[in-house]
This record gives sequence, structure tokens and C-alpha cells, in this order.
Amino acid sequence: MKILLLVFFLAFTTVSFAQIPKSGTYTYNYCDEEYNACLSKCKVKIKGNKIWVYAPAGLTGIKKGELYESGTLYKHASGKWIIIHNQKEKLTKIVGGCEGPVWIDFKQKRFWTHVWKPV
Repeated sequence: MKILLLVFFLAFTTVSFAQIPKSGTYTYNYCDEEYNACLSKCKVKIKGNKIWVYAPAGLTGIKKGELYESGTLYKHASGKWIIIHNQKEKLTKIVGGCEGPVWIDFKQKRFWTHVWKPV
């Protein structure tokens, strides 16, 4: 019985995190949900389930290469990978836009946000 539970746990863990890329630094498209378009490229650093996204050139109020977003990766009920900052955000019904957490598409290498970000 213990072996069956261990196999189930390992299989579940592998499936849950299968989409998160290996730890490393990547270049992703920086995309705006309001316009449904990718505007630029940004640097994304991933270490386990932690993520750091660095600002591309051309954003108001933040210099290229400065930390734009960071947090913990979590697979939302919608199927999207969101960046959360606390456990409460796991329960959000809205993903993206002005109200919900930002999200990232690992398959297409796109970081989705709303360009305007309050300081």
C-alpha cells in the first residue's frame, strides 16, 4: 500500500510540474492582455517553482532589466500558470487583466500582463 501511495505521489508531482521549464534564464515575449499582442522580449529567470521577470525596454517608469515581477509559480484551476505572492491568490477566479495575477505560457514562451502596472 505504501509503495502504491509513493508511486501515485511521484506521478502526481511529475504531472503537476511537468510544464515548468528547468531552472535557468530564458527570453520570453512580453505580452499585453488588453491589446492581445506581444510587445517586446523580456528576461525570465526560473529556479524550481520561483520566477523573476525583468522589464523590457520601453515601459514607462521602469528601466530595461529592472525586476518587473517575481513570485511563485502556481497552476491555476483555469490551466494557466500564474505568478502568486501569497496563498490567498491561489483561490482567485480572475487570471490576468487589471485585477488578476499575471500569467505565463511556457509552451509559447509568453509572459502576459497588463502594461500599466501601479507602483
